[in-house]
Amino acid sequence: MINFRHGSTPVTLKAGELWAAPGEGGSYHDLAAENLRTIIRQVEAGVPWRDAVSSYCAGNNSWLYQIVTNPARALFFQQHPPQPGARILDLGAGWGQIALPLARRDDTASVTALEPTHERLAFIQAAAAQERLSKQMQFVQADFLDLEFGPFFDLVCCVGVLEWVPKFHAGDPQTVQLDFLRRMRSALRPGGQCCIGIENRLGLKYVLGARDDHTAQRNVSVFDAALARAKHHDLTGEELRAFTYTHAEYLALFREAGFECVETHAAFPDYKLPQLILPIDPPATFNRTLLNHPIPPEHDGIDGQLLPHPEEYVSHYRSLAQMGLAHCFSPSFFFVLR
Repeated sequence: MINFRHGSTPVTLKAGELWAAPGEGGSYHDLAAENLRTIIRQVEAGVPWRDAVSSYCAGNNSWLYQIVTNPARALFFQQHPPQPGARILDLGAGWGQIALPLARRDDTASVTALEPTHERLAFIQAAAAQERLSKQMQFVQADFLDLEFGPFFDLVCCVGVLEWVPKFHAGDPQTVQLDFLRRMRSALRPGGQCCIGIENRLGLKYVLGARDDHTAQRNVSVFDAALARAKHHDLTGEELRAFTYTHAEYLALFREAGFECVETHAAFPDYKLPQLILPIDPPATFNRTLLNHPIPPEHDGIDGQLLPHPEEYVSHYRSLAQMGLAHCFSPSFFFVLR
């Protein structure tokens, strides 16, 4: 059972229950809503959920199919599992790629999947029912910034979410992200932790001209916020609302939100489908490890296509590691915050 407030309204949610904020439907879709509703109907009719997703995505959107179904999406939590019986909040739960594996691995855990988009949360609910996981899950369809949780959760997951938050909220983007982080912190019980998976704006592939995962632009988001805003506006006439940062900038942002960074891990080729996750603390150990460890090929974060000339990336990583700097250019990070 979980308790929270939506405005002045108190909400109590038991295991297996769904609560939706009035008027909330969500505005982010990575698949047409009607197609996703068809997938949900198939799952509810007994089609294994991965097969149902495959029927719409495996051929014409293979990257989305991989993102939704590949177990690597939850690799960090396989390697760094929560404590048994943990109370977990998964923010921006998407298709359940984190929430479902966390519920699956520990039948004593309580996992709350929070997702603003109606169809995506309905898919999580259908998949959870099919896997008989509903008894240890709750489902919340709402904007996290509209909710107030007490200090309840042992773990709050925020994977591929923080960078997008300002796209759906007015105000200065960095201030919106800071408010989001503070709201996450307030939901943690004493001793609880947050895990954030996110790109590094100075990831080597972006420095070398690869497309940004959020804007599909080259040589824009890789720069500091002020220059990135100016370049994006010059290209589009619009305000840049999705932001990622350097390792040092993330640490400063987390400190301002009241967090202590406990651990930082580099994820190759990214946090979306990581193949290699290495702690970067201390950086000297990380750089020594990277000198001799196979490095997965880099891919485009928009469509998953492998980037050409992987040997060039390996060469650069090795050179940066020799200088003790490779951790600064990792493509993605997992941060554990307390």
